[in-house]
Amino acid sequence: MPSKQLKPAESAEASAIRLLGKRDYSRSELRRKLIGKGFSAGEVDGVLTQFDTRGLLNDRKLAQRLAGYYSREKLWGPQRLLQKLVQRGIPVEMAREVMDQEEESGRTSERLRAILRHKLKGQDSLSLSVQDKQRLANYLRQRGYAWDDIWEALQEIGGLLEE
Repeated sequence: MPSKQLKPAESAEASAIRLLGKRDYSRSELRRKLIGKGFSAGEVDGVLTQFDTRGLLNDRKLAQRLAGYYSREKLWGPQRLLQKLVQRGIPVEMAREVMDQEEESGRTSERLRAILRHKLKGQDSLSLSVQDKQRLANYLRQRGYAWDDIWEALQEIGGLLEE
């Protein structure tokens, strides 16, 4: 009976390359994933340092891509974007810098107004009840917009919330 040949164990570098071939990871996500596969912290940190040097890992570029995607495609507000970036392992300070750049572009108010147009579907905002306006404001808040921005946008469309 032929003996079963065991395939050699995958190296941390090979495992990291395979993972990065499937999707982008932040440095901390990739580190957590590799350590979870049983590689030592020292081995993983060595691989990550090599990847940084070779330009295979770049948390700032990842954060910018994610912020662009979630803001354009999902129309998320700055607070939800920040939460998602931190959840994906982007350092908080870097995530804030990316969000500040996003805010400076002025696209936040455009996204907020686009959501309002979509939710109202041509309906006159004056015909909304106070409860409907509150629901709309809460929906926008859940999408990551600040109360001040929501208030301003609702004022512009003629819909005032009771304080």
